[in-house]
Amino acid sequence: MSPAQGGTRPVPGSARLASAAFWLLPSLLCLALYWRGFTAWFRADDFAWLGTGIYIRNFHDFLVAIFAPQAQGTIRPLSERAFFMVGFSVFGLDALPLKIVIFATQFANLALVSSIGARLTGLRWAGFFAAIFWVLNSSAILPLGWSCVYNQVLCGFFLLLALHFLLRYVETGQRRFNLFQWAAFLVGFGALELNVVYPAIAAAYTLLCLPKGSRGKYFRATLPMFTVSTAYALAHNAAAPVQKTGDYAMHFTGAMFGTLGKYWTWSVGPTFLFTPFDLPKWLLPAGIAVVSAGLLGFLVWKLRGGARVAVFCLAWYLGVLAPVLPLRDHQTEYYVFLPVIGLCWLGGWAAVSGWRGGTRGRAAVVTLAGIYALMGVPDLVATSEWNHAITMRVRNLVEGVAGIHERHPTKSILLVGVDSELFWNGVLDRPFRLFGLDHIYLAPGSDKRIDAHPDLGNIGDYILPADVVAQALKREELVVYDVRGTRLRNITDLYAALPRESGLPLRVDAASPLTSYLLSTEWYESDGDHRWMPRRAALRMGAPATGGQKLYLRGACPDEQLKAGPLAVTVTVDGVTLPEAAIRQGENAFELVFALPDSVVGKAEMRVTVEVGRVFRPASDPRELGLAFGAFEVR
Repeated sequence: MSPAQGGTRPVPGSARLASAAFWLLPSLLCLALYWRGFTAWFRADDFAWLGTGIYIRNFHDFLVAIFAPQAQGTIRPLSERAFFMVGFSVFGLDALPLKIVIFATQFANLALVSSIGARLTGLRWAGFFAAIFWVLNSSAILPLGWSCVYNQVLCGFFLLLALHFLLRYVETGQRRFNLFQWAAFLVGFGALELNVVYPAIAAAYTLLCLPKGSRGKYFRATLPMFTVSTAYALAHNAAAPVQKTGDYAMHFTGAMFGTLGKYWTWSVGPTFLFTPFDLPKWLLPAGIAVVSAGLLGFLVWKLRGGARVAVFCLAWYLGVLAPVLPLRDHQTEYYVFLPVIGLCWLGGWAAVSGWRGGTRGRAAVVTLAGIYALMGVPDLVATSEWNHAITMRVRNLVEGVAGIHERHPTKSILLVGVDSELFWNGVLDRPFRLFGLDHIYLAPGSDKRIDAHPDLGNIGDYILPADVVAQALKREELVVYDVRGTRLRNITDLYAALPRESGLPLRVDAASPLTSYLLSTEWYESDGDHRWMPRRAALRMGAPATGGQKLYLRGACPDEQLKAGPLAVTVTVDGVTLPEAAIRQGENAFELVFALPDSVVGKAEMRVTVEVGRVFRPASDPRELGLAFGAFEVR
């Protein structure tokens, strides 16, 4: 309380305590609420990024690993590529150092939110409560609990840091702060594509928050940034064109308003309107309506008083949210993590203003803040617990498989009991390859326990066919472990005694050493995740039971093989030569599809022969190489 309000001047010790609280309490609250995220392990996409650098052999491979578009065409060299590559190369599968970096970045974000909020409103504690409200928002669950969403946290850091330097530039007029702003803006493109919105944020600040006398000067200084963002967007689209179909297709339709409405409810209430409590259905919507009314009422009140800073807070929210509004079919909770900062600034400002408004104002502040916290905190605590629990299950699986390999180094591993949750978080992205293990399989019938998501991956690619299992068990090349329970349990003998279907498989993984009995002698030995053929090679596999099914060939063709032009591929099935296919430049990871002849329908097996138009001999390999496979599949 200031002397003008009837208080006494704080003593230096009290001032230091208040200053420490201003900077430390939001971060301490963040750690207290999200500690399960801090102690969580890896899951799902984390393993794809952790493996980014394991195949790097030269500088070209390094550039591809850092900059090649991946995962829906994303190019995030700092927040995904370098972050995970350095983390894995230095710390292996110890998640704690990466979590320290994530939380340290978020603590810096909270400090920036506090500082910027105080400068925008002229009220120091408005910035403090803005940071508190951001911590209480459940949209932070995944950014702080799932390592691969670090791109959101790091992008927020660069957006906030650039805005911080813009404010300092305006305050001091010193050009060095403008240079710092530009540096933060440019580096931010390495974190997330969302960084393109910063020029709009900077321009909105200069137009809405500065007096007329200086508005034009600083607004004009933001215009070159629009050129940079536009150039980045064009270059990114050229390298990774926007998807036309699927979940990531952009829909510039009226559906954007419905998406905005949904994201608004997740911004002022719990994401997905989830609560762990059994509440009346009307209660959460009512709470969201009350908090929305209070926030928008304060916005209108400030606008009537001429405080256009309130519009900037809303402009941040809408501007940062705008790029994801066309994603009608991919609505994700963490998409509001950065936009909601604008509403938190507005809410922090409203809290301090209301507290200074007497008894009624304080009652309104306590009521609205309490409703907001009671809606968000149970969600974030419960979901953080779930996230932590599934990462512990994944850790048990991955480290358990590593231990099995140490005990049985020459044998492949078959997993029994993998459920949907464990598959999509701990198997899909092949975490075992981080230990150099390629031959880890799911037992036949596992697909019955796993929910299908074709857009994420094909469960069948991970299942070992029954006939291959039977042959591998006879040759003692396979061990079987049950993953249900806290420890993986060896059930090889029990599983081998069970009856199983006979007949050659409709899917043959040529790379697996377990399928060697189906391959002709021309094939080379398996190289782990692939197997090379010479000019011509053959295999046996199951034939289609009904007409209309096709043969799919998946594999890899290196650039060296394509230097001479398209590579002709001829496939013969039981003596019937199918129409020739070709692999062209840029199709290094190929999938060839052939219609099967009616003559093989209903047969017990068929013989497939593959022949390529030419071979090559690398300097480091004495073999004559045609193509690397991959899988053969009838479906």
